[in-house]
Amino acid sequence: MSTHDLVSRERNVLIGLLRRSIYVFLLFALTLPSAAQQQYRIDTLARAPEAQYPSGIAVDPHGGARFFFTEKNSGRVRLFDGKLRREPFLTVPVESDGEEGLLGIALHPAYPDTPYVFIYYVRAMDRLGIVERYTDSSGYGIHPTLIMVIPRMNDATEHNGGVLACGPDGKLYIGVGDHRTQRAWTQDTTNRSAVWGKILRIGSDGSMPSDNPDPRRPFWAWGLRNPQGLTFDPATGDLYCTDGGTDGINAVFRVRKGDNLGWPASDRSHSPVTTYALYQFPEGKQPALTGIAVYTRDAFPNLTGHILFCSNAQPAVWEGVLSERGDSLLAQQLLTYPSGFADMQIGGDGCIYLTNGPYISSKILRIAPVAPVFTSRPPDSATQGSPWSYTPVTTGTPPVVRLLSGPDGMTCDGQTGTLHWIPTNEQAMEGTATVVLEARNGGGTAEQRARIRIFNTNDPPGPFSPLPPADREVLSFSGSDPEITLHWERSIDPDNDSLQYIVEVDTVPGFQTRAYLFLAEGADSIHIRLPRPASVYYWRVIASDGSLSTTAVPSSGRISVSYITPPQERPQRTVVVEPAAVEQRDPNPFPPSAGITYTVRHAGHVRLAVFNLLGQEITRVVEGNQQEGVYEVPFTRLNLPSGVYFYRLQGPGVFETKKIVIAR
Repeated sequence: MSTHDLVSRERNVLIGLLRRSIYVFLLFALTLPSAAQQQYRIDTLARAPEAQYPSGIAVDPHGGARFFFTEKNSGRVRLFDGKLRREPFLTVPVESDGEEGLLGIALHPAYPDTPYVFIYYVRAMDRLGIVERYTDSSGYGIHPTLIMVIPRMNDATEHNGGVLACGPDGKLYIGVGDHRTQRAWTQDTTNRSAVWGKILRIGSDGSMPSDNPDPRRPFWAWGLRNPQGLTFDPATGDLYCTDGGTDGINAVFRVRKGDNLGWPASDRSHSPVTTYALYQFPEGKQPALTGIAVYTRDAFPNLTGHILFCSNAQPAVWEGVLSERGDSLLAQQLLTYPSGFADMQIGGDGCIYLTNGPYISSKILRIAPVAPVFTSRPPDSATQGSPWSYTPVTTGTPPVVRLLSGPDGMTCDGQTGTLHWIPTNEQAMEGTATVVLEARNGGGTAEQRARIRIFNTNDPPGPFSPLPPADREVLSFSGSDPEITLHWERSIDPDNDSLQYIVEVDTVPGFQTRAYLFLAEGADSIHIRLPRPASVYYWRVIASDGSLSTTAVPSSGRISVSYITPPQERPQRTVVVEPAAVEQRDPNPFPPSAGITYTVRHAGHVRLAVFNLLGQEITRVVEGNQQEGVYEVPFTRLNLPSGVYFYRLQGPGVFETKKIVIAR
């Protein structure tokens, strides 16, 4: 028996064992809900016997579910356009042992305006690698054009590579494996025919681009073992590839012009490594990486900008994001499946298309998003001044969450969808706020509305200032009982609470002693008798809502008092805001029938008293609140004998003392 037959027999035995193992695994897996099935819908678009061992896939970027795929063993290229077309796009003769067969497929970047379809296959008659170009004519491949021939140096049936990708530069990129041949050839860039273990770059007509690292050779990058995935990032134009198998380290690379990716390690001395893997699997069982794609659509918002790659031996799809420095890939498993994958592409609809084969299963799969549903509710209450947050929870494919409407100051984190907010006093006074959220992915849209009750916290009264008499103003008094009217601005309470004003008076700054307190209720002035004879007084006014208080700014005033010993004929007056309010009567002395006339310019507390020459109060004529106007008190009401007296008027904005002489 030949070596070739032994390999084929061992392979068939292995396939039989794998089929039985996977059958058991499927029975077990179908009894358990999968996390991936909750977040993603896996559709089977085609399966055996209609689709046979699919390998490469090429998605029409302008169509929804429209794509081409290759059947590894049959040599047929199939077209799926909403449904699988019965007639093949084209058929070529293939050698299908091991990893040979009809492998890669790619569309020209200007497809369908430039309707070229490229394929890579191992030809049956000579087992050469063939790259051909066909023209798509209404779903049928015509005008076959030979683009390149990949030579073979041995009988190995593995590590063919065979992946194709068209770059944004319009050039065709070809991944060729090492064919299990001499590893040193993967580092050889001097021999034009040493194409193994390399990424080749040629024109869409097979021409040699002049801007290749060596314009005489198709070599773009080298030092690969078995590249089975090539893709370009549509946003940056960067080229990525997978390199692996079941018996060597698997890795994901970003590939640039002239890069040496380092395979094999023993031959790097002549051609040093210029790039290292973005992501490398640890030693041990390897996944056999295959397809790779950069996700730039929005059907899966959480995957936008991520690099996706899949594998065959370990049936899974990974997703990763580049580190901040861009020199490594932070990857994790996205989903698993009972059988492995050969290739993957991102459709124009944002879905992920995979060939589930080619060695065991025969399916074309589509990973589609599941519409979101909100499963959480935001907190229904908030407190003024306290942080409020809410991270929505949804089922289905992780969506983009947007704040459609909400109170001023509320923000939405674009990555997590978390809402942040600190309610203001004005919002608390309104009492409630309405929040409207939207969750969107490629599967659909969900909306969530919530009404939030806002609890108010008590705020201190607003700032205010005292009014004249100003700080350090000198007031003159006749007698020993100085009295004064104090004024201040009204404080505005943020919570619309009723305010009362407390006036403190003391004879020392800082109010260290027990201050004299006067309650002005809700007025903006108070007329008080100073607590004890002194030359200097300090006063301050405090607004209180019953719980919190605010002191006027400046926080205290200083008043100097000058005492005059009566009798003294010239009138003594304070420096006040309003002009004099008592009208001097003529003639003076007054006849008994005369009286005192005075004007109240501001409604408030008014006091009118008469004093003798010793400064003693003889009678209090008026004591109480009066409205604005002119008032007169006849002397007959005073019942005073002839003599010299002083009368004093105190009220809002006035403090006046005048002399009267009564002659009977």
